[in-house]
Amino acid sequence: MPFLEGERGRFYYRHWDAEAPRAQVLLLHGFGEHTGHYHRLAGQLNAVGLDVWGTDHIGHGHTGGPAGMFASVGDLASNAAVLLGVMAARRLPVVIVGHSLGAVTGALLVLEKPSAAVGLVMTGAPLWGLPERGEHDLVMSADEAYLDALENDPLGFDTAQSEPNLWRALETAGYDVRRELGALDIPVLLINGEHDVFAPPRKAAEFAAELRRGRAVPIRGGHHDIPNDVAHRRVAALVAEACLGWRG
Repeated sequence: MPFLEGERGRFYYRHWDAEAPRAQVLLLHGFGEHTGHYHRLAGQLNAVGLDVWGTDHIGHGHTGGPAGMFASVGDLASNAAVLLGVMAARRLPVVIVGHSLGAVTGALLVLEKPSAAVGLVMTGAPLWGLPERGEHDLVMSADEAYLDALENDPLGFDTAQSEPNLWRALETAGYDVRRELGALDIPVLLINGEHDVFAPPRKAAEFAAELRRGRAVPIRGGHHDIPNDVAHRRVAALVAEACLGWRG
Protein backbone atom coordinates (compact mmCIF):
# COMPACT_ATOMS: atom_id res chain seq x y z
CA MET A 1 0.00 0.00 0.00
CA PRO A 2 1.34 3.48 -0.84
CA PHE A 3 2.46 5.59 2.10
CA LEU A 4 4.55 8.74 2.37
CA GLU A 5 6.31 10.23 5.38
CA GLY A 6 4.32 13.22 6.56
CA GLU A 7 3.99 15.80 9.30
CA ARG A 8 3.28 13.34 12.12
CA GLY A 9 4.18 9.96 10.70
CA ARG A 10 3.24 8.11 7.56
CA PHE A 11 0.10 8.88 5.61
CA TYR A 12 -1.75 6.91 2.94
CA TYR A 13 -2.51 8.20 -0.53
CA ARG A 14 -4.32 7.02 -3.65
CA HIS A 15 -3.61 7.68 -7.30
CA TRP A 16 -6.25 7.28 -9.98
CA ASP A 17 -4.32 7.66 -13.23
CA ALA A 18 -5.80 8.83 -16.52
CA GLU A 19 -4.70 7.20 -19.77
CA ALA A 20 -3.36 10.42 -21.32
CA PRO A 21 -3.47 13.07 -18.57
CA ARG A 22 -3.70 16.74 -19.43
CA ALA A 23 -3.58 17.99 -15.84
CA GLN A 24 -3.60 16.70 -12.26
CA VAL A 25 -6.00 17.03 -9.35
CA LEU A 26 -5.00 16.91 -5.70
CA LEU A 27 -8.18 15.69 -3.97
CA LEU A 28 -8.66 16.33 -0.24
CA HIS A 29 -11.59 14.61 1.47
CA GLY A 30 -13.90 15.75 4.23
CA PHE A 31 -14.09 14.94 7.94
CA GLY A 32 -15.17 11.37 8.73
CA GLU A 33 -14.40 10.19 5.19
CA HIS A 34 -11.34 8.95 3.31
CA THR A 35 -10.20 8.78 -0.30
CA GLY A 36 -12.06 5.53 -0.84
CA HIS A 37 -15.36 7.45 -0.90
CA TYR A 38 -14.28 9.39 -3.99
CA HIS A 39 -14.00 6.70 -6.66
CA ARG A 40 -16.96 8.11 -8.60
CA LEU A 41 -15.54 11.62 -8.72
CA ALA A 42 -12.07 10.36 -9.61
CA GLY A 43 -13.52 8.21 -12.39
CA GLN A 44 -15.33 11.15 -13.97
CA LEU A 45 -12.19 13.27 -13.79
CA ASN A 46 -10.07 10.48 -15.27
CA ALA A 47 -12.52 10.25 -18.17
CA VAL A 48 -11.68 13.80 -19.29
CA GLY A 49 -7.92 13.40 -18.92
CA LEU A 50 -7.28 14.39 -15.31
CA ASP A 51 -4.95 12.40 -13.08
CA VAL A 52 -6.29 12.33 -9.52
CA TRP A 53 -4.23 12.00 -6.34
CA GLY A 54 -5.56 12.10 -2.78
CA THR A 55 -4.43 11.77 0.82
CA ASP A 56 -6.15 10.09 3.74
CA HIS A 57 -6.02 12.75 6.45
CA ILE A 58 -4.47 12.13 9.85
CA GLY A 59 -6.99 10.15 11.91
CA HIS A 60 -8.83 8.94 8.81
CA GLY A 61 -8.84 5.94 6.50
CA HIS A 62 -5.63 3.98 6.13
CA THR A 63 -3.48 6.76 7.61
CA GLY A 64 -4.70 5.80 11.06
CA GLY A 65 -4.19 7.50 14.39
CA PRO A 66 -6.88 8.35 16.95
CA ALA A 67 -10.14 8.48 15.01
CA GLY A 68 -10.85 11.91 13.54
CA MET A 69 -8.12 13.60 15.57
CA PHE A 70 -5.41 15.92 14.24
CA ALA A 71 -3.48 18.77 15.82
CA SER A 72 -4.29 21.39 13.20
CA VAL A 73 -5.55 21.82 9.65
CA GLY A 74 -2.02 23.01 8.92
CA ASP A 75 -0.74 19.50 9.64
CA LEU A 76 -3.15 18.12 7.03
CA ALA A 77 -1.95 20.74 4.55
CA SER A 78 1.66 19.78 5.26
CA ASN A 79 0.92 16.17 4.35
CA ALA A 80 -0.83 17.32 1.18
CA ALA A 81 2.27 19.36 0.31
CA VAL A 82 4.37 16.20 0.47
CA LEU A 83 2.08 14.54 -2.06
CA LEU A 84 2.26 17.70 -4.21
CA GLY A 85 6.01 17.12 -4.35
CA VAL A 86 5.45 13.65 -5.79
CA MET A 87 2.97 15.00 -8.32
CA ALA A 88 5.43 17.69 -9.46
CA ALA A 89 7.60 15.03 -11.09
CA ARG A 90 4.92 14.60 -13.77
CA ARG A 91 5.25 18.25 -14.86
CA LEU A 92 1.52 18.73 -15.38
CA PRO A 93 -0.63 21.61 -14.09
CA VAL A 94 -2.22 20.94 -10.68
CA VAL A 95 -5.66 21.94 -9.42
CA ILE A 96 -6.44 21.47 -5.74
CA VAL A 97 -9.95 20.16 -5.08
CA GLY A 98 -11.13 19.87 -1.48
CA HIS A 99 -14.38 19.07 0.25
CA SER A 100 -15.38 20.53 3.63
CA LEU A 101 -12.37 19.98 5.93
CA GLY A 102 -10.43 19.17 2.75
CA ALA A 103 -11.51 22.47 1.18
CA VAL A 104 -10.06 24.43 4.10
CA THR A 105 -6.95 22.24 3.96
CA GLY A 106 -6.57 22.97 0.25
CA ALA A 107 -6.97 26.70 0.79
CA LEU A 108 -4.26 26.70 3.47
CA LEU A 109 -2.01 24.79 1.09
CA VAL A 110 -2.58 27.41 -1.62
CA LEU A 111 -1.72 30.16 0.87
CA GLU A 112 1.51 28.37 1.74
CA LYS A 113 2.42 27.43 -1.85
CA PRO A 114 0.61 29.84 -4.19
CA SER A 115 2.63 28.80 -7.24
CA ALA A 116 2.01 25.07 -6.81
CA ALA A 117 -1.53 25.07 -8.27
CA VAL A 118 -3.31 26.79 -11.15
CA GLY A 119 -6.66 26.80 -9.36
CA LEU A 120 -8.64 25.82 -6.27
CA VAL A 121 -12.05 24.17 -6.01
CA MET A 122 -13.76 24.27 -2.61
CA THR A 123 -16.95 22.26 -2.09
CA GLY A 124 -18.91 22.75 1.13
CA ALA A 125 -16.10 24.80 2.69
CA PRO A 126 -17.04 25.49 6.37
CA LEU A 127 -15.25 28.82 6.70
CA TRP A 128 -17.61 30.38 9.24
CA GLY A 129 -17.56 27.97 12.15
CA LEU A 130 -20.25 25.77 13.63
CA PRO A 131 -23.80 27.02 12.96
CA GLU A 132 -26.20 27.60 15.83
CA ARG A 133 -28.01 24.50 17.03
CA GLY A 134 -31.43 24.14 15.47
CA GLU A 135 -30.67 26.72 12.79
CA HIS A 136 -31.14 24.14 10.02
CA ASP A 137 -32.08 20.52 9.57
CA LEU A 138 -28.86 18.51 9.35
CA VAL A 139 -28.83 16.37 6.19
CA MET A 140 -25.39 15.47 4.89
CA SER A 141 -26.44 13.74 1.66
CA ALA A 142 -29.48 12.14 0.05
CA ASP A 143 -27.48 9.77 -2.17
CA GLU A 144 -28.29 6.22 -1.08
CA ALA A 145 -25.09 4.66 -2.41
CA TYR A 146 -22.89 7.11 -0.51
CA LEU A 147 -24.89 6.78 2.71
CA ASP A 148 -24.66 2.99 2.47
CA ALA A 149 -20.91 3.23 1.91
CA LEU A 150 -20.54 5.35 5.04
CA GLU A 151 -22.72 3.09 7.15
CA ASN A 152 -20.85 -0.07 6.13
CA ASP A 153 -17.36 1.37 5.93
CA PRO A 154 -14.83 -0.78 7.84
CA LEU A 155 -12.64 2.32 8.17
CA GLY A 156 -15.49 4.48 9.46
CA PHE A 157 -15.87 5.75 13.02
CA ASP A 158 -18.28 7.57 15.30
CA THR A 159 -17.39 11.21 14.69
CA ALA A 160 -19.05 12.59 17.84
CA GLN A 161 -15.97 12.24 20.03
CA SER A 162 -13.69 14.15 17.65
CA GLU A 163 -16.10 16.87 16.47
CA PRO A 164 -15.04 19.40 19.15
CA ASN A 165 -11.45 19.08 17.92
CA LEU A 166 -12.62 19.50 14.32
CA TRP A 167 -14.43 22.77 14.99
CA ARG A 168 -11.59 24.11 17.12
CA ALA A 169 -9.18 23.50 14.24
CA LEU A 170 -11.58 24.85 11.61
CA GLU A 171 -12.23 28.06 13.53
CA THR A 172 -8.55 28.98 13.35
CA ALA A 173 -7.99 27.80 9.78
CA GLY A 174 -11.23 29.28 8.44
CA TYR A 175 -10.33 32.68 9.82
CA ASP A 176 -6.92 32.55 8.12
CA VAL A 177 -8.47 31.58 4.79
CA ARG A 178 -11.12 34.31 4.93
CA ARG A 179 -8.51 36.90 5.81
CA GLU A 180 -5.74 35.94 3.36
CA LEU A 181 -7.10 34.14 0.28
CA GLY A 182 -8.36 37.35 -1.31
CA ALA A 183 -4.78 38.57 -1.73
CA LEU A 184 -3.92 35.78 -4.17
CA ASP A 185 -4.45 36.00 -7.91
CA ILE A 186 -5.71 32.45 -8.33
CA PRO A 187 -9.07 31.24 -9.66
CA VAL A 188 -11.30 29.80 -6.94
CA LEU A 189 -14.56 27.91 -7.52
CA LEU A 190 -16.90 27.38 -4.56
CA ILE A 191 -19.64 24.75 -4.94
CA ASN A 192 -22.31 24.52 -2.25
CA GLY A 193 -25.54 22.63 -1.80
CA GLU A 194 -28.70 24.71 -1.45
CA HIS A 195 -29.36 23.17 1.97
CA ASP A 196 -25.76 23.05 3.21
CA VAL A 197 -25.87 23.58 6.98
CA PHE A 198 -22.16 24.29 7.42
CA ALA A 199 -21.43 26.27 4.24
CA PRO A 200 -24.55 28.12 3.04
CA PRO A 201 -24.50 29.21 -0.63
CA ARG A 202 -25.24 32.81 0.39
CA LYS A 203 -22.06 33.03 2.43
CA ALA A 204 -20.07 31.27 -0.27
CA ALA A 205 -21.26 33.82 -2.85
CA GLU A 206 -20.32 36.70 -0.55
CA PHE A 207 -16.87 35.21 -0.02
CA ALA A 208 -16.37 34.56 -3.74
CA ALA A 209 -17.11 38.24 -4.41
CA GLU A 210 -14.25 39.19 -2.08
CA LEU A 211 -11.74 37.13 -4.10
CA ARG A 212 -9.87 38.41 -7.12
CA ARG A 213 -11.06 35.53 -9.29
CA GLY A 214 -13.80 33.90 -7.27
CA ARG A 215 -16.94 32.16 -8.49
CA ALA A 216 -19.70 30.47 -6.48
CA VAL A 217 -22.12 27.88 -7.86
CA PRO A 218 -25.10 26.72 -5.76
CA ILE A 219 -26.51 23.23 -6.36
CA ARG A 220 -30.28 23.20 -6.12
CA GLY A 221 -31.58 20.64 -3.64
CA GLY A 222 -28.05 19.75 -2.53
CA HIS A 223 -26.75 19.19 0.99
CA HIS A 224 -23.35 19.45 2.66
CA ASP A 225 -21.64 16.38 1.18
CA ILE A 226 -22.24 17.76 -2.29
CA PRO A 227 -19.57 15.73 -4.19
CA ASN A 228 -21.34 12.61 -2.91
CA ASP A 229 -24.92 13.84 -3.05
CA VAL A 230 -27.62 13.12 -5.62
CA ALA A 231 -26.15 15.77 -7.96
CA HIS A 232 -22.64 14.26 -7.84
CA ARG A 233 -22.43 14.06 -11.67
CA ARG A 234 -23.22 17.77 -11.96
CA VAL A 235 -20.59 18.59 -9.34
CA ALA A 236 -17.99 16.42 -11.07
CA ALA A 237 -18.74 18.15 -14.37
CA LEU A 238 -18.24 21.58 -12.78
CA VAL A 239 -14.94 20.44 -11.26
CA ALA A 240 -13.74 18.97 -14.56
CA GLU A 241 -14.70 22.10 -16.50
CA ALA A 242 -12.79 24.31 -14.08
CA CYS A 243 -9.69 22.09 -14.05
CA LEU A 244 -9.49 21.92 -17.83
CA GLY A 245 -10.15 25.63 -18.20
CA TRP A 246 -7.43 26.60 -15.75
CA ARG A 247 -4.67 24.32 -17.02
CA GLY A 248 -3.46 26.85 -19.62
